Order: sequence, then structure tokens, then C-alpha cells
Amino acid sequence: MWIVQEALLAKRLILHFGTVQLDWEHFEKVMILIQAVNAAIRIPMISRESFVKYAWTLIEVRDHWLQSDSHPAVADHITYYMHQLRRRSCKDYRDRVFALLGLLPESSGLNIHPDYSKTVAEVYTEFAVAQLKRGNIGVLYDAGLWKRKAFQPPCSRGEQRNQASWSDYLPTWAPDYRPDTSFMELAEMRFGAYFGEDPRVPLNINLSTESYRLTTQATLIDIVTCVQPALFVHGEELRANDALMLLTCRRFCMDLKSIFDYHFVNRQCPNHEDSTSVFAYSLVGGGTDKAYTETFASRANEAPLDPLSLWKIYDRHCISEDGEIYMAMQREARLPVSSNRKAVKGVGIDFYSSISAEASIAWNYHHHIINILRRHWFFVTDDGYTGLAPLDTTVETDVLAFIDGANVPFILRDLGEDASDLLLVGPCYIHGLMDGEAVKQNSTFAGGTVQII
Repeated sequence: MWIVQEALLAKRLILHFGTVQLDWEHFEKVMILIQAVNAAIRIPMISRESFVKYAWTLIEVRDHWLQSDSHPAVADHITYYMHQLRRRSCKDYRDRVFALLGLLPESSGLNIHPDYSKTVAEVYTEFAVAQLKRGNIGVLYDAGLWKRKAFQPPCSRGEQRNQASWSDYLPTWAPDYRPDTSFMELAEMRFGAYFGEDPRVPLNINLSTESYRLTTQATLIDIVTCVQPALFVHGEELRANDALMLLTCRRFCMDLKSIFDYHFVNRQCPNHEDSTSVFAYSLVGGGTDKAYTETFASRANEAPLDPLSLWKIYDRHCISEDGEIYMAMQREARLPVSSNRKAVKGVGIDFYSSISAEASIAWNYHHHIINILRRHWFFVTDDGYTGLAPLDTTVETDVLAFIDGANVPFILRDLGEDASDLLLVGPCYIHGLMDGEAVKQNSTFAGGTVQII
């Protein structure tokens, strides 16, 4: 991590490899070319892809830093550096914070100084506190259980708490920058270029003397009563075979729609919309992310197809037994593996040129769903709200909530056993309830003080 600071602050960079040397400007031009080729031709080559990934990241970060002369606010945006450099190796995990402090101007307000007597958890917590005090509520988006592969819950109120045990506890509202975190990214919402504050609802956060507890105001919406994880999307065998993946995803979507319909037997959706429309919008997060717009807009600067229209196209071509994509994948799945057959991930290359324009849209929609299901679970609440939740969301203990000052809702977890503290799970999408100000003013929902640890 420390080499990043050296690379960014240096006025002139020269790369050495044995007796060969190359100045940074020429290296950057070569990497731009390699990056373009790498994006166009995806050949599995781990060593090459790793080199391109890390080298390109350093180029982007240096370019971002150089822009800080004309755009001072850019240099103050440490969240950008944390995201871009999260995969770089670091022997001491505390240096993931300390090594970047030199990139910030004095005006940043982050009064943190390297102190190796503190634990990793204490350093990360102090870093989160400093950002929250500056109003950077985006810290909460980078935190939560959804970003952690392993989590040790805090001791209950009945157990003795001592300073030594809590010094190693990283609160769920503080981001974990260690490499064993998952770094899942939520689809970009239309309410901001990135997750951030909602200026209409003031940030109301109190950091108590107990460093692990965050007290804030929130509006509680409903309890999650049903989640449907798509575990198949993480299987290596299916990911290497598009035909089998489509057939499996098709069955999952059919079952998911049946479960959804069951929840609305003899009752309406909360916003009185048509249930199929609610399902279609919920499945793709309302179609608010950048990838959705880029994939399903017919022309630049035009609105993309709406989620309901796309679901109907997918239904015709992928779910229907006489659908063009479904029948083609059935044939592909039955074909024997042959070294003479030109195919990409189990699908013959002639497939792509033979399908109709509408079937091509259905094929792209299928891949879009796969990307969403890798990062989210579909949920239904007790009152019938639906949407996309972070991975590992659980029923009966998890609650939908709007934290004051945030522009998207979160899922909070009740610890039970009369505990007043909650855990932060992660941000979510709730169909029809993505306006924090409107939710706060709705008397249907309960607002009050919550404590997150």
C-alpha cells in the first residue's frame, strides 16, 4: 500500500525492470491499449488479468490524484481511494488507512495519525468516526454484514464486557478493509451518482463514549419474512456453461414468481400496483443502475425499456417452452462436447448470429438477472413490500429501515433477547419506497432512535 503514496506524490515516475526502464507516460499509453484489448477479448489468463487489473488501477488512481490540482474536492474523497486500492497486498492491515493519509489535504478534516499501539478494529473504527463527523454517511454503505465473510457477534448484555475484548470488535457500521471481506457492490441507484447523503433529511448521528455504538434516528418500515437466495449463481460449473446456467436460472425465476404470487393471494400489493409489475421492478432493483440503462437503451440518451416490458420479453423467449432462447439452450445442452466445435462457455458461436432481435434482448436480460442475483437476495416483508436485500439477509430478525440522512434504505438486524442494539446488514432496494423524506413523513411507519453496534 505504501508504494501507492510514492507513485502518486512523485513528480516524475520511471519504472525499472532489470536493465530496462520505462517512463510513466509511455507505460500509461501501453496500458490503455492493453486495457482496451482486454475488455474486447476475454481470454482466461489469470496472470495477465491480474497484472492488467492492478496496473490499471494504479493508473486510474494517479490520474484521479493529478486532477486534484484543479478540483480540490477530488483529493478529499478518500472513499474513492479505498475502493480502488482494496485488493492491493498489505502486511499490516492498519496500513490500509495509514498509507493513504498522506494523500489527503489538511482541509480534509480527518485528524488521524498513525498509531500502531491500536488494534486493527480500533483504527478502522476511528477512521469511520472521523468520516461520519464530516457528514460522509457513505461510510455506512461500505460497512455492514454483507461486506464480511466472517463475523463474530458481540457478547450479549448478560455477559461481562471489558475493554480488551471490545478493542478487537469492529462495529458493523464501520467498513472492514481487510482482504477477507467480500466487497460486494450494490447496484448504483438513480438517487445519486454513488451512495451518499439525502440533503432533504438531516444527518442525525451521535457517537457515544462507547466507541463501538452508533446512535442515530431511523424510520422502521417492516420485518423481512421471506428471502429467496439464488445459490446456483455461485457454482463454478454453471458459470462456465451458459446453456445450463440459463436453464437453471429459468427454473429459479419460475419458482420465484410462484412464491411471489403465493404471498399476494387474496391481498393487494402495498402500493396497489399490478403484482406482475411489482415483481418485474423488484427483480431488477427498479432498473436504476447504470448497467441496466446502458444495456437496455436502444440509443444513447434514450430511456431504456421498462422492467415490466423486459420481463414479458424474457417470459416469451426464456420461460415459455416454445421460447426461442429456451429451445436453443435445450439443444445446446444436449450437444456433446467437441474440440472441433467453436463455442463460448458451452454455447456455439452460431447461436449469437441466429437469434432474433427480441430474443437477443431476452438473452441480455438473463445475464443482467444473473449479475443481480450474485449480489442480492429477493425478499418479501410481512406487509408485502418486496425488493433486493444484501446476501445473508435472514427472516424475522431483519428489519427494513431508513437511516436519517441516507438516500437508500438499509436492513438492520435485531439481536433478540431484549437487546436494544441492532446490527447493520447493508443497503437494500424496496419497490415503491426509495424516497427517505416521504417515508419519514408517512405516519404508517415508526420513527425513533436506534443503536447500531
